[in-house]
Amino acid sequence: MPSEALRDAPERHIRLPGTRNLRDVGGYPVAGGRRTRWRTLLRTDRLDRLPATSQRRLTDLPIRQVIDLRWPHELAAHPSVFAMSDRVRYRSIPLLDDNPPETTVADVYRRMVDERGAQIAAIVRALLEPAGLPAVVGCAAGKDRTGVTIAIVLSAVGVPSDVVEADYALSAHCFALPVAGAAPDDPIDGALVVDCDPSWIRDTLDHVGRYGGARAYLRRNGLGDDALDRLVELVTEPV
Repeated sequence: MPSEALRDAPERHIRLPGTRNLRDVGGYPVAGGRRTRWRTLLRTDRLDRLPATSQRRLTDLPIRQVIDLRWPHELAAHPSVFAMSDRVRYRSIPLLDDNPPETTVADVYRRMVDERGAQIAAIVRALLEPAGLPAVVGCAAGKDRTGVTIAIVLSAVGVPSDVVEADYALSAHCFALPVAGAAPDDPIDGALVVDCDPSWIRDTLDHVGRYGGARAYLRRNGLGDDALDRLVELVTEPV
């Protein structure tokens, strides 16, 4: 599926004031004649600057859970507006809790796969809990830690790798737009150039393939087939 078709889906990029990279991963084709459900699993950048109107729009979708992948010092400096919510379950699952060494992006992604399998499995378990969905998963930019997590989840439910790669690359399109409601020349919320080379996530999925693929990778980290089948039922639907 070409990236243009993904980008043009009107429901995909949810342009709420206070966010730049809030996206729905619904509507993607899945093996076996299914597709991912709309308004079930979302991905985002950090949620520390949402005005009350944006918070209400998310809870009215309805979002029932926010999973924050940022490091502890990021949470302390920029706490999520949902951290103390009485309407949304907020969960912190740091995908990396230390600074990675200076290396390539692809190396960092492979390191996440190799060293944070328990955390990625914990994210899936959180989605499977009662009222675990609809959920939004995010980090600082919604691109790297979120990108690896969403790529593994989508792959595990049967979304083709080329679609996963195109979904990952959409972060560049989202950052090229100013934040909703911001002035076009706003130095903080204006358009930004962000590199999201699809080959980085392709390399990551190839690396997951060394574990036998996404389902085998999650099984290796403690999730059984019943849980993974349940993930498919919750995140996808018949076409």
